[in-house]
Amino acid sequence: MNTQKIITDSLAKKYDNVEQLVKDVVDDELHALWIFAADYSVEILRKDENWKWLSYRVFDFSNIVIDKMRKDLNVLIHFSLIFKENKLIEYIEKNDVKNAVKWLLSRFVNELKNLFDKRSKKSLNIDNVNLFYFNSFENGEELISSSI
Repeated sequence: MNTQKIITDSLAKKYDNVEQLVKDVVDDELHALWIFAADYSVEILRKDENWKWLSYRVFDFSNIVIDKMRKDLNVLIHFSLIFKENKLIEYIEKNDVKNAVKWLLSRFVNELKNLFDKRSKKSLNIDNVNLFYFNSFENGEELISSSI
């Protein structure tokens, strides 16, 4: 059984109403869906050589994606009459929990990728960012700086 099926089945057992699922996801930044989405992203990104590096950093950037998606979903819900052609709105109208969860998982992965895709207007400007991390050695830890 693959990860996506496990996630969709478990959330479908808990929710019989897509609208309630989306409202809970918007209201709670620690909702199980966000944790599932981060784990799912790791699995998907590891399969793609171009994005494999990001699979090791998903949890470093997931809060940015969660905040953005919560805001976007909130807008989507409030303006659902305008966004009729959106797939999530279609799943809400059909009360299709499994497809709504699949859509949210896929959206999470895409939003994560968009953070680092310079073609995306949502991308982060990381050209001049230095990362600091500790590298363990036998005689202690040494602070190392590295550019992305």
